[in-house]
Amino acid sequence: MSQAIFHPDFKAKPFWWEAYEPKPLPEVALPKETAVAIVGGGYAGMSAALELSRNGIEFDRP
Repeated sequence: MSQAIFHPDFKAKPFWWEAYEPKPLPEVALPKETAVAIVGGGYAGMSAALELSRNGIEFDRP
């Protein structure tokens, strides 16, 4: 990333990482196939998981 277009104090990392920088999670072996994959835990992901559960669809949580 060229520093020429940024302010001299620009940092490419969020400022809150100065207090605590998250560490990468270990790699996990993924299944070859799955019936359902929910990506994200926001309103849409949680709603999808709840509806699947109410309808008897079981899924593994990481």
